[in-house]
Amino acid sequence: MNLFDRLLLFILSVLALVLGVAVVLVGAAVPISWVQMELTRQPYNIVTMVVGVVTALIAIRFLFFRRRRDPKVDSVMVSGDHGPIRITYDTLIQLANRRGSQLRGVSTFETIVRQGQGGLILTLRMRVLPDIDIAALAKEAQNAVKSYLEETTHVPVERILVQVTELGDNNRSMRVWSGSGA
Repeated sequence: MNLFDRLLLFILSVLALVLGVAVVLVGAAVPISWVQMELTRQPYNIVTMVVGVVTALIAIRFLFFRRRRDPKVDSVMVSGDHGPIRITYDTLIQLANRRGSQLRGVSTFETIVRQGQGGLILTLRMRVLPDIDIAALAKEAQNAVKSYLEETTHVPVERILVQVTELGDNNRSMRVWSGSGA
């Protein structure tokens, strides 16, 4: 829930609380000069008070509403001989980036790690050099990073998504085709 939604929920809760208290007062036949209606007579006054109390209780609940968040998962657990081993996502990212940046044709390499149901889900963002077979390089990156992570950490990798973001600079002057025969 973003900040704007929380603000709207707060305003709505305060208004509902004020309305609930006002309805309870009307049902209890508190002398309010501008509110002398049918709702203050028997048996409607009891129904009015119940509706007011329920509205006020719901408003109070939402005033103190906090969405329970799952504890942020930022590591994976691997069983060791003498107890569990915790490997942080930062470590996994560093390992994947190290292996991915060693591939021929990669200019820059970034990794995003998420937890899947059957293991890790990695997103590899690559900037590749010009004149490289992008499909072959993407498959090579998937295989290399998957095998490297599984060998070094023993953490299963469920899936690897590859995003080739752009062409990188290979520090050579690139000739651009101008359409002329020269």
